[in-house]
Amino acid sequence: MFATIISSWAFIALPGKSFKDDLQYLMTISTLPIVTILATRFLIPLFRNKIKLSAYEYLEQRFGLPARVYGNLAFIIVHFGKMGAILYLLSLAISGMTGWNIFVLIAIIGLSTVIYTFFGGIEGVVWADVTQGFLLVGGGIISLGFLLFSVPGSAAHIMDVAFQAQKFKLMSFNFDWNTISVYVLLCFGFNYYLQKYASDQTVVQRYLLAPSAKKASWALWLSSGLIVMVWVMFMMIGALLWAYYQLQPNLLPDAIRAYPDKVFPYFIGHQLPTGFSGFILVGLLAATMSTLSSDLNCLGAILFDDYYNKLQQNRTERQRLLFSRFSVLISGFLCVLLAMAMTRIHSMADAAFDFVSLVSGGVLGMYLLGIFTRRCNSNGLYVGLIIGVLFILWAYFSGNNQIDWLPKFPLHNLWIGLSGNMLVFSIGYLASLVFKKAILNSKNQNTNDK
Repeated sequence: MFATIISSWAFIALPGKSFKDDLQYLMTISTLPIVTILATRFLIPLFRNKIKLSAYEYLEQRFGLPARVYGNLAFIIVHFGKMGAILYLLSLAISGMTGWNIFVLIAIIGLSTVIYTFFGGIEGVVWADVTQGFLLVGGGIISLGFLLFSVPGSAAHIMDVAFQAQKFKLMSFNFDWNTISVYVLLCFGFNYYLQKYASDQTVVQRYLLAPSAKKASWALWLSSGLIVMVWVMFMMIGALLWAYYQLQPNLLPDAIRAYPDKVFPYFIGHQLPTGFSGFILVGLLAATMSTLSSDLNCLGAILFDDYYNKLQQNRTERQRLLFSRFSVLISGFLCVLLAMAMTRIHSMADAAFDFVSLVSGGVLGMYLLGIFTRRCNSNGLYVGLIIGVLFILWAYFSGNNQIDWLPKFPLHNLWIGLSGNMLVFSIGYLASLVFKKAILNSKNQNTNDK
């Protein structure tokens, strides 16, 4: 579970973010214990009892086929974006270490991952995730240790330089809702991880693979603890990288300093001893390839269970297997193309947060309506979903000044995802009550007429 959620995005984007700014984004993981309690109490038992393969099967059971289609389409779009991002970030890291062409790297790594996912199935994916977890953590520990003990002076000195520059700043209590503050980060983190644990097929699939609900819950708690540790470690690395190069400014070219996502790969390739940089490179490869294979496998499962199985019911097992495998091939090819297009992005951390807020809008609200309400019906949900999606599109495009004539969304972009889910939940519930009342009035009228 941990290795599925954490990828090369954490390895590259988190140090890049804290190198550029500070540690405030750590507040997004402070709500993770609350989310884990909710997931182990409500979500794991629900999914293990209600579904066979697809997380979106539950939405169909509760609200009908259109809800399932919307849920899995959101997953497919988000995870294509995620796959492209992590493949690009790994290739960026290796290119920064070696000087090799980033487009060639994207193609080789992407195609290699597709090949072993094609033949390995879910068992190959899970064992790759296990390997990734160890290598990812090991690479972070090596980098952190080198930063602390290789600079002139002592570990306390580099920590003091970073502290004096406010690189360890954790919270801003600014009440301006259009800027980054502790409030927006707490709400964003709660929304993001609850949506991840409730509606992400890669996580839900792990709930189902566990031998029992109790062991799935234990695994999720361990996973959440490791996620917190990795966020802290890699954001600390970014803050200390700033101090490291502040003390030795001649080591970092200005062209690299201008792109925060490139700083940590440059450090690995040029400042770490050869053996250590090779170990971290292996960790990065494992992190990216296992996350890609996990997402490709889940995309294959979604396309098979939510579409092929419904449209082509009288097919042999061999035909079904071939469809699943070729869906992996096609998804992998599209992922490679998307990663190449992402070479134009300046900061992957900022882009990722904006992307999640925009694309996965309303899906969490759908699950919350299904799990925690009894009166919500499909008609009410669809009203709430339409209004929620329109709100998210308006908030994103007006907030980024992409359409001049639209009134501007007054809050920071990180509020969009949570606001959209709240709107879907509240409008969906109220609309359900209206539809239910209208149906009752119609029935009473028919009775009186008779």
